[in-house]
Amino acid sequence: MIRALNIVLILAVIGTSIGLYDIKYRAELAEKRAQTIEHKIASEQESIRVLRAEWSYLNQPERLQELARRYTKLEPLQASQIGTFADVPMPHKADDFYAPNATGSLGGYAGVAPGDIGAGERTIR
Repeated sequence: MIRALNIVLILAVIGTSIGLYDIKYRAELAEKRAQTIEHKIASEQESIRVLRAEWSYLNQPERLQELARRYTKLEPLQASQIGTFADVPMPHKADDFYAPNATGSLGGYAGVAPGDIGAGERTIR
């Protein structure tokens, strides 16, 4: 009976050893993959920094202005290219809210005390 129990325990130790070895191997493989990914991320971040520096250099206003002067026939914008005062529509008299009416009141509730609202005739103060 003791021999059978010893054999079962030896098999359990062997099985546990194989399981632990497999777990250790998988953990080492996952660590190598994580390090590879971290190196790729660092490399991509460095590439992004380089590209941003190049973009900043290429978009310098002085450089762009020189390129525009050299390769295009662009000229500075003149105010007359946008429009003139004659192009701006003038408001109609009916739309003029700031013109006082014939009675001299401002209209609406302007100049009315809170107690005067709804009391018939409005008074101006």
